[in-house]
Amino acid sequence: MAEEQRTFAESPFNPVDSLVFATLAYFNYEVAPGVDLASPDGVLLHDVVMLSDWEALTAHSWMEDAKDTEAFLHVLSASRRMRDVRASFYANERSEIVEKQFSAVTLTFPAADGEVAYLAYRGTDGSFAGWKEDFNLCFKEVIPSQCTAAAYLSGVASALACPLIVGGHSKGGNLAEYAALVADESAFERLRGVFNHDGPSFLDDPSPRIDDDRFHALLHKTVPESSAFGMILERRADYRVVRSSAMSVFQHEPFTWLTEDDDFVYQEALNPSAVFFDEALDAWLRSKAPDERERFIDALFQVINATDATRFADIRDSWQESVPKMLAAAGEVDPETRSLITRTLGILARSATVG
Repeated sequence: MAEEQRTFAESPFNPVDSLVFATLAYFNYEVAPGVDLASPDGVLLHDVVMLSDWEALTAHSWMEDAKDTEAFLHVLSASRRMRDVRASFYANERSEIVEKQFSAVTLTFPAADGEVAYLAYRGTDGSFAGWKEDFNLCFKEVIPSQCTAAAYLSGVASALACPLIVGGHSKGGNLAEYAALVADESAFERLRGVFNHDGPSFLDDPSPRIDDDRFHALLHKTVPESSAFGMILERRADYRVVRSSAMSVFQHEPFTWLTEDDDFVYQEALNPSAVFFDEALDAWLRSKAPDERERFIDALFQVINATDATRFADIRDSWQESVPKMLAAAGEVDPETRSLITRTLGILARSATVG
């Protein structure tokens, strides 16, 4: 995925580049020694990769366990295409109290007609705060990270004069799309692309701009063939389906997406299993009022919190001890909610390290 050696001046920015940049949002940039990301000038991405301990750089995300992470980092360190990419304006915030997990980084690269800045929003990091915020999309019109994403775009647009692209993977794709939809007109006019890679949609339209032809021309939404995450709340048909080398929910991992030349390998429609899951979830959401969805989500996380773990990976690693605690907690809720919680936990167990 990152093996392209032509520079951005020689081969224009493309959707595969966007997924690479979205993946770079999962890096823990604060672990790079001597790196000052507060400056608008930032630091070379190459230096971040070469100076950092790779385990620390990729900790607490799906990259921590992905089998291709080390190969990805090796390619990044040797890539002619990525050698002049600079990282700046790194932000990383988490709050259990307000159920918020937000992180973003700006990646600037030299294109044929001048510099361009890609604002990469991070997806879910595996923490309960991050996952709870994702679930809150099912009943809240706006979640805290969306507000911060909009403010981040506004701030970077004020600090930089170059054209902008926004994008992200998983929840990061939702944040990128939201920020573009609510951006002021001066920032919106500078956007060259909006990339949502398998990220959820919205409970309600954030802005009338969602029906604007200008926004449609900018938006690139891609989902893998068995997408579950990216089809949550999706009511539109303007997405493209990418083939993957993995099965089921594991297709959410970017390293499994198939590419050919400078684009993805596409297929006409989602796999039948993904269509079934999407229709079943939508039917459940439509059948419940927002307050009922909220009660279910609160009950779900009450059951999860009974394990005393802080991340889904902790539950996965101590599954034998965690399951009895969760079952005991589930016994305290009504039968319908308990049944739905059981099915939901089954999905989460398989996707514990995928954002």
